[in-house]
Amino acid sequence: MKGLDPDLRALQEVRDAVRRAKAAQAIAASWSQEQTDRVCEAMAKAAAAAAHDLARLAVDETGIGRVHYKILKNLFGSEGVWDSIKNERTVGFVSRDERSGVHEVASPVGVVAGIVPTTNPTSTTMYKALISVKGRNSVVISPHPRAKRCIGETVEVMRRAIERAGGPPDLVVCLANPTIESTGALMKHRDTAVILSTGG
Repeated sequence: MKGLDPDLRALQEVRDAVRRAKAAQAIAASWSQEQTDRVCEAMAKAAAAAAHDLARLAVDETGIGRVHYKILKNLFGSEGVWDSIKNERTVGFVSRDERSGVHEVASPVGVVAGIVPTTNPTSTTMYKALISVKGRNSVVISPHPRAKRCIGETVEVMRRAIERAGGPPDLVVCLANPTIESTGALMKHRDTAVILSTGG
């Protein structure tokens, strides 16, 4: 994409990211509960193991917060979130009311747009990725420009964990050069099913 206008390059990156995430989500859509949970557990463990390094990177890059508090938030965004959702059923029948005849079935929605702020960049990325994949969705992360390095590193930790657990790493994709225009394009993309936005 050399020679392209920076805004056009950012828009093309959105299209490519959503295409990759959509292909990965099509694979996850047919997973069993056990496959889904194995991948999510791997993501949570990897993020928790990197909590310190990612906290330091976030503080160094953004100038916001203190490392020890960011470590705690990262542990909450990884281990804490996983502990709270690991027993949730997200595949097949999740509830049945025989009296009313209502049966609730869990179904993925597709590609999630994850907008991540500069204030708590790494922990927010962790929890958005975890809850998306737990629902057998993929997520495209649009990082705040002042936190794109630490958010990108967090995504890489989770992508490697997904791959080690046997899943497609593109279940979690991060925009490398986010702009206001590209974030808007991500939210409006025809293949974006849900928007998870934190901050502004």
